[in-house]
Amino acid sequence: MRYPVWDRAVRSFHWYLPIAIGVMWWSGEQGRMDIHEKVGYSLLCLVATRVIWGFIGSEAARFRSFLFAPRAVLTYLKAGGQYAGHNPLGGLSVTVLLLLLLAQAGSGVFSRDDLLFEGPFSYWAGDLSGTLSEWHKTNWLLLQGFIALHLFAVCWHQWRKRQPLIQAMWRGQAGYKSVTSPPKPLRWAVLILMLLSLVLWGLVTIAPEAPSYY
Repeated sequence: MRYPVWDRAVRSFHWYLPIAIGVMWWSGEQGRMDIHEKVGYSLLCLVATRVIWGFIGSEAARFRSFLFAPRAVLTYLKAGGQYAGHNPLGGLSVTVLLLLLLAQAGSGVFSRDDLLFEGPFSYWAGDLSGTLSEWHKTNWLLLQGFIALHLFAVCWHQWRKRQPLIQAMWRGQAGYKSVTSPPKPLRWAVLILMLLSLVLWGLVTIAPEAPSYY
């Protein structure tokens, strides 16, 4: 029996990302830091959930399924090949994207600009808050460039190499992109997300406000 290669947790996370990143960009440009902050919280919790899901989730969602040795990446670049889940280059891309998103959301809660925004943990960061604020800006540029590269790679494989990446990520499976092991239930990922959200809420609640100098 064949099962979806991408479970509902992975697909939900994947399709929420472009919405959340778009809102984060818009809210940052418009100075709507109230929206920026709340969506940033959701991204931090969701990325952290996806990282945990990479260890306990469905088979194709686990890091061990798509983190390949450098030699395998080079071999794929030379010879190509079909993979039910992420290919070696795609697996590397997903890992870098998760790290950049985690760095972006993580640096945001510790940053402040002394004008429009103070992250909930900026007081705890102390003198590092300014450094993390600068990293938040720099990492955003890196993230934009990597997203553009990621979209180009998806388009290349989807239309040039005729691989059903978008269909599989939308429906869970398409063509050769299916697996023989059943996916993990979505409720476990939701439970992890709820627990992480509760922890973040608790930390935000007890975090002291940064002192005002004005």
